[in-house]
Amino acid sequence: MPESVISKQSAYSRLSLYYVAFFSVFGIALPLWPRWLEHHITLEYVGLVMGVSYWAKLIFVPATSWMADSTGNRKAILLALSVILICGLILLPYVSGWVIYAVIWGAAGAALSSAIPLSDGLTLRAQQTLGIDFGRARLWGSLSFITFSLLVGWTTDVFGIEAIYIAMILTAVFLLVATILLPAIHTVPDPGKVSFFAPLSLPNFPLFIVTVALLLSTHAGLYGFGSIHWNRLGFSNTEITVFWVIGVAAEIGMFAISGRLISRYGAIPMIIIAAVGGVVRWILLGLASSAIILVLAQILHALTFTLLYMAFIGYIAKRVPPSISASAQGLYDTLAMGIFFGIFTIAAGWLYQIEGAYSFYFMAILSAIGLVLACILLRRVRAHERQIPN
Repeated sequence: MPESVISKQSAYSRLSLYYVAFFSVFGIALPLWPRWLEHHITLEYVGLVMGVSYWAKLIFVPATSWMADSTGNRKAILLALSVILICGLILLPYVSGWVIYAVIWGAAGAALSSAIPLSDGLTLRAQQTLGIDFGRARLWGSLSFITFSLLVGWTTDVFGIEAIYIAMILTAVFLLVATILLPAIHTVPDPGKVSFFAPLSLPNFPLFIVTVALLLSTHAGLYGFGSIHWNRLGFSNTEITVFWVIGVAAEIGMFAISGRLISRYGAIPMIIIAAVGGVVRWILLGLASSAIILVLAQILHALTFTLLYMAFIGYIAKRVPPSISASAQGLYDTLAMGIFFGIFTIAAGWLYQIEGAYSFYFMAILSAIGLVLACILLRRVRAHERQIPN
């Protein structure tokens, strides 16, 4: 369907369906997939197999982002990533040995997570051209994550561990169908700016991308050791699940209103608020011994992730040309969820062995550094914009 005849409602519905499908897979892959792997390879290699998929993103994300800007066609690349995921899942039951698993899931897992910057870029383009609300489309993904992770977790308890694999296959096929239905929204390629690093030449963009990536990657301590820490504090598995659900629920609420906040106050002030939220949240998690404090800390996920990410999207929409926006989002994802996240997870693990709370205090320090950088960014951007003639 040509971009010019796609209605706003049709684009919103198709993009929302894609997010439901994508996060149905992601809602299984993050919390449950390691449980299936440990029944097929030695437990000591499960982390390594999972880790390969994150490091493979350092290849997948730059390559797919560059192709998206070079061709202007994100949908075709998303289709290819969905096919790679399905092929990888089909192959796994027929192979043995952790090395083969690492190679296959390394590619399949990287293909899955590399779709995030591309799909968000497609939604951003729909926002720019058709006026859809990015946050309202994206929140369906958060709802899907909660629903499928809980549903498949319950199904696994009832029917056994292979329910996880079956659910992964079925949701991956669902993702392929949803990808086929995505609106064909293109950007016009700019032959002079097809380098993956082209956005770094934009005014203040290097400082912006480091600031946002640093703040987002402070979640490394939570994702790596949050559940372990809460269990050591005496909370049950059910209570720990509730803490995670509270964070995602807060995320959904912020997705619904973040567009209006950023439109009214600007992206960079919201980044500053997110940084303040990070300092408070990670200190609370370090100090927390009661459920009430943990609930308050998890509600702040609305700031530390959702508001931060939507401010990132708002900044890209306003200050990055559409022809290189995929590369801009790819740079962010590579830095935040690849390089920074990997380094900070290792550091948080070392600190956690010394004292559990130290890993969270370390994240609070990183958030404070991000806060300083965000304030510098605001001053520089305003100074730059004052120099631009009206």
